[in-house]
Amino acid sequence: MAKDVELTMIVPQAEEQVLEEQAEVLGLGSLDLSSIKQAPVERSFERFADTHRVPANLFPYSESLDLEGQEYQPEGEEEGEGVTAAAAAAPVAEVTPEEAPRQQPEIKYVAGPKGTLNFEVIQFARFAARLASHKEFDVVYAHDWMTFLAGIEIKTQRKVPLVLHVHSLSFDRQIGHPWGWIYELEVKALQAADLVIAVSERTAQMMIKRYGISPKKIRVVYNGFSGRFIPVSSAEPKKQVTFLGRLVAQKGTLQFLKVAKEVMKQDPEVKFVVAGHGPQLEEAKHQVQKLGIAESVTFTGFLDSDAAVDLLRTSGVFCLPAVSEPFGLAALEATQAGLPVVLSSQTGAGEVLPKASISDPNDVAGMAEHILELLRDNALRQEMVEANQEAIQELTWEATAAQVYEALTAVLKVKED
Repeated sequence: MAKDVELTMIVPQAEEQVLEEQAEVLGLGSLDLSSIKQAPVERSFERFADTHRVPANLFPYSESLDLEGQEYQPEGEEEGEGVTAAAAAAPVAEVTPEEAPRQQPEIKYVAGPKGTLNFEVIQFARFAARLASHKEFDVVYAHDWMTFLAGIEIKTQRKVPLVLHVHSLSFDRQIGHPWGWIYELEVKALQAADLVIAVSERTAQMMIKRYGISPKKIRVVYNGFSGRFIPVSSAEPKKQVTFLGRLVAQKGTLQFLKVAKEVMKQDPEVKFVVAGHGPQLEEAKHQVQKLGIAESVTFTGFLDSDAAVDLLRTSGVFCLPAVSEPFGLAALEATQAGLPVVLSSQTGAGEVLPKASISDPNDVAGMAEHILELLRDNALRQEMVEANQEAIQELTWEATAAQVYEALTAVLKVKED
């Protein structure tokens, strides 16, 4: 997308190495809030974007709740007039776009002590808004809830359209029981946005049914992938089933182990690999002992992209029994590596993989049967992989960027009209 637009990126200080090779990084990480207004911009090198590193330690997919501390005052507002949010613990019913604005309470964002998650979100919003006040731009484009407050702030100050790209929602991460203040922030931001991009139709429907967002302002843009396809092997598959992803409840980590136990009842020779890291790691290790399958399950920990590809290439089947997965890029990576995939019906990637074996996430026996069938039937394996690879041929990051660019252009056209 950078070839078509002048792009400025404002990102947290954490994990800066992810962007170092692709974008210009300005040395703003050590500046305090009051000094940013006078901070000079020093370019280190020209690539495709100005990337501002803000001293806020935000990591994707994290959630925690700490509401002790000071209320957040948006830039330029007097004491007592700030946009804020308290936790809403009550169950959330389906809402319509018409009902949603009346149902949502006034949102009260409260900053916890330095180092807590909501402090970092508010810190990021403050820095981002001040940085944006020195920039000329046409649209604000924010990804996921940690940057939504910043997006709202900049939209309000600069009177420009706000486009949100939703990769995950509280309903996914907390499996139907979202944290109060994070859910409220998502609701407020989604309602304030001029356009919302969802990574799957599943995510779009969740925003409509659970957040009361009008379908008229939602666009589905699927994630892409890079690299080349590996043809499916005609040789007998290795009896190894792989799970690749963060070890969290929404991905179905423990469900995968139940499926493994069920598979081993019929074929004790099958081995299982759990690749990834996350808060459920120790619980998962305890679970394999409890299920009596510790000798057949390997935990690799975090794998970089090259190691992950190597693992997939030496596996027989990829399985993602997610409880609530907006997309599931690992399923595309497995398909790319020549693997058949077994997914839950709660996985967005199933929308673009027409031949994937799909079961309800609670149907352990059904998922196990799919795995055994794919390990036994080579013709079925080849048919699945070839059909799925054909289906995602055009699903590249270039195509994704082009669709995002089209969406941004459409928002600007509406503003001009």
